[in-house]
Amino acid sequence: MPAMTNIGLLTGDGRSLLTLLPIKSPQTRAGYSVPAGSACLVLMFAGAVTRVPVSDGLEETQLFEAPRLVWIPDDEAFDLTVEAGSRGSIMLISRQTLFRALPASVLADQMRIILKQSLSLVLGSNDQIVRLVDEIAAEKQTAGPGSVEALEHYIGLTLLHLWRLLGANMISHQRSPEGLAERFLILAGAHKHQHWTVEDYASKLGTRRDRLRVAVSRATGLSPQGYLHREIMRDACELLANTGLPVSQIAFRLGYVDPAYFNRFFTRQSGQSPGKYRHVLRHRRNQGDDSYAAWP
Repeated sequence: MPAMTNIGLLTGDGRSLLTLLPIKSPQTRAGYSVPAGSACLVLMFAGAVTRVPVSDGLEETQLFEAPRLVWIPDDEAFDLTVEAGSRGSIMLISRQTLFRALPASVLADQMRIILKQSLSLVLGSNDQIVRLVDEIAAEKQTAGPGSVEALEHYIGLTLLHLWRLLGANMISHQRSPEGLAERFLILAGAHKHQHWTVEDYASKLGTRRDRLRVAVSRATGLSPQGYLHREIMRDACELLANTGLPVSQIAFRLGYVDPAYFNRFFTRQSGQSPGKYRHVLRHRRNQGDDSYAAWP
């Protein structure tokens, strides 16, 4: 076993919580210790890398041979052993940076849960993630004005592509309980405006309603119905805040045939009508306060 180099995150100004380590054909095996709380992206163009758990659990050592893309979520600490002659890169992303880089939209919950899964795929020569990591390396090298914001942008795009890769086969994989929640979130994102019942989702996922409730509650802290209502409310508030659409058109866009029913739903969820929400929001914006826009 080679000597281990600690590649923990460098805090810098407290915002640039990202470490990018190039692997440039070491003459001997090289070892790196990855701390807990750091999501890890490994791109291997040549050679191989081995993930070695450092805890006393039942997790096994994993060997990844190039060309390979590996995503390891921010869970336990582990070691990486890189074989001599390997080429690639290792990128660590802190939990704080990952949270900041997620989109400020309804996708955030889906991405946060699905990105907790590991991923190992053959790395294509034209992979978009490779280009994004190259952009991150260049931005860290120049460190010009706005560099932190640019890095967060590139990290966000990287996470989006990883989320797509992780979710590509999620629905076809019958995993539980976390996998069930992930598949529900994917379906909810696609069908929430069709107003499926919880029974519809359970049937589509091949499970019972009570089992779906347990899985979704464990993952999100909400019941399936509560999660669906929250996502519809977030979409409604987004449209009310950032478009000039009449409330009736917003209702139709959200799948409500009867705008009056949408009005009752919104009022029950927020304590005020859609028109009142928009009026108060505009008043506060005129006073320079945008904090009221988000819901919940």
